[in-house]
Amino acid sequence: MNTKAFLPLALIVIVASLSGCAHQTTRTGSKTNLLFGLVEIERGAYQPTPVNSLVATNSNELIGNAGKPSGTQTKIAWGLITNNDY
Repeated sequence: MNTKAFLPLALIVIVASLSGCAHQTTRTGSKTNLLFGLVEIERGAYQPTPVNSLVATNSNELIGNAGKPSGTQTKIAWGLITNNDY
């Protein structure tokens, strides 16, 4: 295996495994951050889509009306991709 390609890959794996998960309960619901905020899940928030979001989707648009909305907002890549469930 090429050692020049292995070093950056190994560093990414090490950083991702050591970054962990942060969970907190906020006034609006519960919030979970994964991989230094790369993925953020906020349950029961019913918050509007952030202004800096490039791709804003709604679960009803993706999979149809799946029943009772949960108010969960999922942000990927620090909010560049946002999915709302309401």
